[in-house]
Amino acid sequence: MNHFPNAAILEGKVLSDAVLDARDMCSMNFAREEFDKLERILWPLLDPLLCNEENTIAGDVARHLEQIRTFSANFCWKHRHLGASYGAVGKRADIDRRASA
Repeated sequence: MNHFPNAAILEGKVLSDAVLDARDMCSMNFAREEFDKLERILWPLLDPLLCNEENTIAGDVARHLEQIRTFSANFCWKHRHLGASYGAVGKRADIDRRASA
């Protein structure tokens, strides 16, 4: 007997939580750093173009950059220290040097 007559029938397989090991997280840390570099290259080019409403390409690129960061959970930022045994985590010399200069 169906106690929920309006409930949809779900078919499929329930997946367990995804697991990242330290090596995978190290790759995520590297991907985040590379994305940050790409973003620093693109924003100075995009910023003046975003004022022009007719320039949809600049808006599309800016939107995709934001969506990558959002939907990747900033490349699993909250788990970034898991990859420390395989790569550097935390301060990046190229950014920290410029910030203190």
